[in-house]
Amino acid sequence: MEVATGVVRDAADALIALDGIRAVSLGGSRALGMDDAGSDTDLYAWYRGPLVAAELRHEALRGLTDDGVHPFDAFGPEDHWHSDRRLFEVVYVDLDDIWAQISRARGVGLDGEVCATAFLHTAYASVPIADPHAELDQLHADLTTFPEATRAVQLLRLPVMADEFASQLRGAQSREDWPMVVRRRAGLLDVTVSLLFALNRRYHPGEKRLLAHVASCDVRPINVADRLRAACVAAPDDPSLAEQFVSLIAETVALEGVGSSSVTPRASAQDPASS
Repeated sequence: MEVATGVVRDAADALIALDGIRAVSLGGSRALGMDDAGSDTDLYAWYRGPLVAAELRHEALRGLTDDGVHPFDAFGPEDHWHSDRRLFEVVYVDLDDIWAQISRARGVGLDGEVCATAFLHTAYASVPIADPHAELDQLHADLTTFPEATRAVQLLRLPVMADEFASQLRGAQSREDWPMVVRRRAGLLDVTVSLLFALNRRYHPGEKRLLAHVASCDVRPINVADRLRAACVAAPDDPSLAEQFVSLIAETVALEGVGSSSVTPRASAQDPASS
């Protein structure tokens, strides 16, 4: 799959020349072969030590942009810009933090958090553009074996979390607390898909295109994507709303040990290695 062309290649060359940047990769829907005409371009710059100052990053990238580089730090250090009116985003990832997360994932497990393995998915599934020190090769080789401790803790704890969310959703419906219904529906969705990915030994791909991702899981409840879609669009006062998620979660848990004995994770609905 040829991805290192045009602005992507130029951005990678500019970033890898900065102090501390060890590798650059393409992530998101473009790396997974799931992009469309409206997709942005997600780049990941993997670094060690202190992150190079924003002023130096922006100066390196400015020539590629329509109107300059705009920092976005709500979820960690990122730089955004437009080139030919197309959105590009660079997420800066501390390699030491990723290795620490991998160690925890294999040790005590990543607890019952939803989306817990999303950054591991990025490390495993993003497509290297510049990797002169083989940092991404090392990450991918390590993550080829899914962390069983994380799988075990998620299969144990996520259903308990789901029971509490379902109870709170029913209570919110009874008092017509619609903002709380929205929050707990979203929580049940998060738990359901996180549980399904853990069952299949797949890293969580993030928040977008979840129906396509769950439909591609080898082990899954019958018609899971259609049933999740129905639960997502159901009226907030639908009395069966909580039960739609609870049933899917119970069926997912019951599938433990069925069909998927491999410890090698699949990256996505379309593994970039096969593109």
